[in-house]
Amino acid sequence: YRLWPPNTAQEESGERAPSESWKTMSEMLDSKDFSLKWLDPSVEEKVIDWALSLKYEDIPEGVVAETKRAILDTIGTALGAQKLAITEIVNNFVKTAFPGDSCQVWFTGEMTSALGAALANGLITDGLDMHDTGHYTKGHAGAALIPCAFACLPLADGPVSGKEFLTAMVAAYEIGYRAGNAMHESVSDYHSSGAWNALGCAVFCARILKLSKEQFSHALGIAEYYGPRSEIMRVVNIPTMLKDGSGQGAFVGLQSVLLAKEGFTGKGCPVVTKTSISHMYADLGKVWRLLKFHVYKKYAVCYWAQPSIAGTISVMKKNNIKPEDVKSIVCHTFKEATGLQQGIPTNTEEAQYCILYPIAAAAYKGKVGPMEVDGAALKDPKLLELANKVKIVVDENLTSEAGDPELKGKDTAAMTANIAWVEVTTKDGTTYKGDKARVPWDHLAGEPAPGNKEISEKFFWLGSEAGCDKATLVTVEKMCYELEDVNDALSLETLLMAKPASKAKGSSWSAWMGVGALVLAAVNVACIASYFSSSSTKDKN
Repeated sequence: YRLWPPNTAQEESGERAPSESWKTMSEMLDSKDFSLKWLDPSVEEKVIDWALSLKYEDIPEGVVAETKRAILDTIGTALGAQKLAITEIVNNFVKTAFPGDSCQVWFTGEMTSALGAALANGLITDGLDMHDTGHYTKGHAGAALIPCAFACLPLADGPVSGKEFLTAMVAAYEIGYRAGNAMHESVSDYHSSGAWNALGCAVFCARILKLSKEQFSHALGIAEYYGPRSEIMRVVNIPTMLKDGSGQGAFVGLQSVLLAKEGFTGKGCPVVTKTSISHMYADLGKVWRLLKFHVYKKYAVCYWAQPSIAGTISVMKKNNIKPEDVKSIVCHTFKEATGLQQGIPTNTEEAQYCILYPIAAAAYKGKVGPMEVDGAALKDPKLLELANKVKIVVDENLTSEAGDPELKGKDTAAMTANIAWVEVTTKDGTTYKGDKARVPWDHLAGEPAPGNKEISEKFFWLGSEAGCDKATLVTVEKMCYELEDVNDALSLETLLMAKPASKAKGSSWSAWMGVGALVLAAVNVACIASYFSSSSTKDKN
């Protein structure tokens, strides 16, 4: 099992990705054996000090900009998930299991408790596989952090400013990504994101709710202990609504802080304090993982399938191939990608953890979003016919273990070895061979990172498919990009998730949500009005 303690000055400073070394199983976090000799509590003290003392002015401008994009991208993903089956199921569950009136169930106008909101909004956001990703964590942070953050805000002593919201979110991402990295490098199982993004959620909530250092320590320990160490490969092989555990990560993160604040104990967080992995936190405030290892998804499928989709769209577009003219599609990709489903999916979970069907959808539609992995698309005879023409072939030269020879020495992470190339044969016998494709938007793979323009386009795409009116989307986009000027960060959520004054029978979801937002803006959120009257138009590119 690969671990990476820093063995050079460059690695320790974060100037390049850690090299590989091998550790024996006895040096990992073995649940059958535990020793206090493994732990260094001083590391946790430094992590907590950093999280509590971080100031907005200390954060580089690029990190702040990335955090704003992450917030908008996550809200967009939650919007995109609104028509999936998981959303109705979760919303119905929350009404029964978590009665309350302090927090909102996104896009419903319904109220719930803080824990209910964290769980519900986290589960729903996790339901669409288009959320942000962190290299070395093998998973996702924003799908838990953003829902948990908004669930926490109503519990604060007073309004939380946009600057404080951004500062706490940066701390949550930075520590959460390191916790995910440390967790994966210290245990032998490949577990869900909820196992570690729960710690990131605890960081955000501990700062916003003003926990003492002692309470903060217990909160981290509780989050690490109760976090869902789910077997992610189970869901890859048997796709269900369990997904990546981020709903539970959001729930556990907030729960751990609320318990610690009441005096519940749980300190002793080995994912932070174990000496063999604690070095990963030494560069907090020096190396910003939001800039270095944070990436976004362009398509609504597993990260492993992204290059295959990009390669398919490229070869079809470059050669002006029409879907009806395709005789066969052969995708050459790395070994791990073939572990994804290769049959015809019967529901959106199977479609999102599939590789064969999304390739056909990419060839047929030129995109893969919510509407391509759910509903009518899964029963479209023309799309299904095309899916039966797709074949997946393992290219041993493209496996993650082999890496990408073109990118070696360029500070790339293991995940960037995700590559594919696609060849399409048309009915006239012509075969078109595509170029090597990597994960779109993955800057560590040499692909251009998305800026505000690309993230906004994705946000509007997902919002429009969910039925949200454009005026509301424009308002939310503007507030996200200018969040540092907002007096109350909760007003961002309120604009989009506001409970309408009334919901007329038969009225469309987008119509009543837009009316609710306008009414609220007019009569209840004075800070928003003053904010927009004083803010100037900023370049979003």
